[in-house]
Amino acid sequence: MASYKINLEQQTATSINGITFKLTETKPGEYEGVCLNPKDIPPDDLDDQILGKMVKEAGMLYKMEWDRRENGIGS
Repeated sequence: MASYKINLEQQTATSINGITFKLTETKPGEYEGVCLNPKDIPPDDLDDQILGKMVKEAGMLYKMEWDRRENGIGS
C-alpha cells in the first residue's frame, strides 16, 4: 500500500516510494507534475507510463485532501 502526505500550502504531494511532485491543476481534476527528487525514483519506475500514473495518483490524492479540508473533515 502506498503512503502519502499532502501539503496544500506548497501544493505538493508525496506519493509512491516517497517521490515528491510539484503539481499544477491544468483543468478541473487534471494535474501536471514535476518530480522534485528524481534521483530517488527506483530504476524500475523510470518508465514514462509508470511516472505518469504516479503524477495522476498524486493529483487525485491532492484533490481528495483539498476536498476533505474544504468540508471540514479532520484537522
